[in-house]
Amino acid sequence: MDWMATSDAAPELSAPANQSQMAIVAREELPALLEALLLVSPEPAELGDLADAAGVSISAVEEALSTLNDDPARGWVVIRHRGTVHISSAPRFASYVRRFLRLDREARLSTAALETLALIAYRQPVTRAEIESLRGVDCSGVLATLYGRQLIEVAGKLPTVGNPHQYVTSLEFLKQFGLSSLADLPPLAELADRTSEPVFDQFRSPGRETPEAREADEPKLDRDARGQ
Repeated sequence: MDWMATSDAAPELSAPANQSQMAIVAREELPALLEALLLVSPEPAELGDLADAAGVSISAVEEALSTLNDDPARGWVVIRHRGTVHISSAPRFASYVRRFLRLDREARLSTAALETLALIAYRQPVTRAEIESLRGVDCSGVLATLYGRQLIEVAGKLPTVGNPHQYVTSLEFLKQFGLSSLADLPPLAELADRTSEPVFDQFRSPGRETPEAREADEPKLDRDARGQ
């Protein structure tokens, strides 16, 4: 493996100016070093920045990150989002984390919000008009809720009439639902057949959600569109 960055490597992999004063990190120490760097990073880190700080190649960083995620003794996981790296608490400890942070069940998402979030997750990037066409209801309120919860973000604008925003899921979405990347989303066929536990069920609201309450929350665009 190309362990250390070579002199003819890409500029972002070149060793820092004070590299000569730093000991070369041993291969077995690189996962721990990356853990330290991610813990102090104020925002998700670029792979190139991690490689530059460690004085190694990007392929070495990728291998070390996989080592971190494969360690069952750790209480967190590495999350990959749009070319960046972040660490978050392990999904298996989600209930303990919610209790520690005093997150009550009323903060959970409604069925309408989960349906919209699922559409965005599996079809992203997607516009509001595309979501409303599929769901048959006005989604402006739900989108505002998801955006306010930082579960979705605007990736850009569609180059068409009106230049509508295109929505995608965010890093917070991966963190909240215990995913290391979008590749961890259950295949749609499995969700339809109920052969895997739907990832969204952990945030489904308990208790009362009558059809009348749902209609009040989302005004219909077309009474026949949903077939309900």
